[in-house]
Amino acid sequence: MTNTAATGAGAALVFLCLSASLAAAVVLGTNYVPTDKILLNCGADLQTTDTDGRVWTSDIGSKFSSSTANSITAAAATQDPSVPQVPYMTARIFPSNFTYSFPVASGRKFVRLYFYPSSYNSYKASNAIFSVSTGDYTLLKNFSVAQTMEALNFAYVLKEYSVNVERQTLDQLVAN
Repeated sequence: MTNTAATGAGAALVFLCLSASLAAAVVLGTNYVPTDKILLNCGADLQTTDTDGRVWTSDIGSKFSSSTANSITAAAATQDPSVPQVPYMTARIFPSNFTYSFPVASGRKFVRLYFYPSSYNSYKASNAIFSVSTGDYTLLKNFSVAQTMEALNFAYVLKEYSVNVERQTLDQLVAN
């Protein structure tokens, strides 16, 4: 698992939302049907529905998080008109390493991470540098949402990964 230090005074990890849209690998020529589908909207108060009609579960009191005692939830300070409300406008802010655990069937899974570089409470996105790993895979290392969005000239970003899950739990460590 990855463990890196955040840079900048008062830096905090802003992990916007996690869609563990977990599924078996696509077989060419067949329709794709996920074996596990978990949509987790970090920091959202309630179950929410996005513009595509997908239902997202809040991570508040979620069975997927080990504990949220050392984290806070917040709404984005601003919303770019091109950014969908769900899942981008809420966040969970972690001042230290944090793990989400997802019970899934073994096999190939797709993991999607959604990010929007806004200020949340007094935390600035420009100060958030973090890493995300799952099992032996490092998905993001020393990642800055704000720097990435500025370089790409995007308002928000979705990062998608394909990972092999050997056990029946997919653990995602978020490290700052």
